[in-house]
Amino acid sequence: MVKVNPYEVSGDIDYGKLIKQFGVSKISPALLKKIGTDNLLVKRGGFYAHRDLNKIINGKFAIVSGRGPSSKMHLGHLAMFKAIRDIQKKHGCFVFIPFSDDEKMLVKGLDYDEVRKMAIDNAKDILALGFDPKKTKIMFDLTDMNQDIYNLAIRASSKITLSTIKAIMGFKDSKNIGSFFYPAIQAAHILYPTYKYNLPTIVMVGMDQDPFVRLTRDIAGKLGLKKPGDLINIYLPGLSGSGKMSSSDERSAIYTNDSKNDVETKIKRAFSGGRETLADHKKYGGNPDIDASYLYLKYFFEDDDEKLKQIYRDYKSGKLLTGELKKYTADKANKFLAKHQSARKKIKIEKYLI
Repeated sequence: MVKVNPYEVSGDIDYGKLIKQFGVSKISPALLKKIGTDNLLVKRGGFYAHRDLNKIINGKFAIVSGRGPSSKMHLGHLAMFKAIRDIQKKHGCFVFIPFSDDEKMLVKGLDYDEVRKMAIDNAKDILALGFDPKKTKIMFDLTDMNQDIYNLAIRASSKITLSTIKAIMGFKDSKNIGSFFYPAIQAAHILYPTYKYNLPTIVMVGMDQDPFVRLTRDIAGKLGLKKPGDLINIYLPGLSGSGKMSSSDERSAIYTNDSKNDVETKIKRAFSGGRETLADHKKYGGNPDIDASYLYLKYFFEDDDEKLKQIYRDYKSGKLLTGELKKYTADKANKFLAKHQSARKKIKIEKYLI
C-alpha cells in the first residue's frame, strides 16, 4: 500500500498518480529551463511537479526549505539543498532554512537535548554546501525563534480550524495539542520571506510535505500575503534498490559522516542491475535504470553528461561490469565526502542565524 503524507512515505511511488492526487502541475522542460542551472537533480529529472512556479520564477523570489532534524543527514537530503544552493547562485535569491526541532519533539517524541544536537549537526552539513551568508538565514524553532515568525504563527493559527488540521495532516484526537499547532508554525516559516521582504516564496519539498504548502496557500490571502508556490522533487532511491533513501535504515543510504571504508562497503553491497553471472552480464548486459550505483552517479556525482551516457551504454551492453561500476561510484562518493567533511568543520553557524 502506498502512503504519502507529512509523516510517512512508503510503497511503490507512481508520480503521475501523485500529481493527480495532490492537484499539482507537471513540470515542463521549458519551465525547468527557466530555473537555468546545471544542477544534476534539476537537469536530470529530479523535479517533476510544481505549484505556481511559472508565475514566481520570472521575478525576484525567495526559497524556503526546512529540515526536520530527527537523524543524521544522508546524500538524499543533501541533493535537495545542493539544488537550492545552485538556484541561489544562478538567481541570487534569498534562502530561508528553518529547523523544525519543535516538531520532532511533538510528533516523534524525541528528547530536547538529542534533537537540539541533531539540528546543529544538520545545519553544518547543509551550510557546508556553500550558501551565500548574506542571502541565507537559518532558524532553530526551539532556541531562537524569531518574533516575526511567532507573530505570523499566531496570526496563521487564527485562520485555521481544528477540522482542517485533522483532514490535512490525518491527525486524531489522541495527538498532543502541540502537534495541532505546529502546522501554523510551518505556515509562518513559509510566509516569512513574503512578510519580511515582500518576496514570493518557492517551497522546495517532497510531495509528502505539500500539505503544509496547500494549507499555507489557503490562508495567505486572509493574512494579506502572496500565495507561496512549490517545486517538488522525486524520492531518491536507496542503496537497497527499493523505496526511498531512509535515515532509519543504515544500509539504504550514504551518510555525510561515513568513512571511506563505510562508503566502499555500502556500495559493494548495494542493489545492482547486473546479471547473476559474469557470463550472462557480458552476454545480455545490465539494467542501469534500477542500479543503485548508476543512480547515485546520475543524481549526485557524474557532472559530465557524455561520460554518464557512456557508462549507461557500456553497462547496458555488458561491456562495463558491476564491480567496475561500483568502484567508480565509490571513488566519486569518497571524493565528494572528503571535500564536504572538510568544509563542514569550518562552518560558523552564528553567521547564518536569522
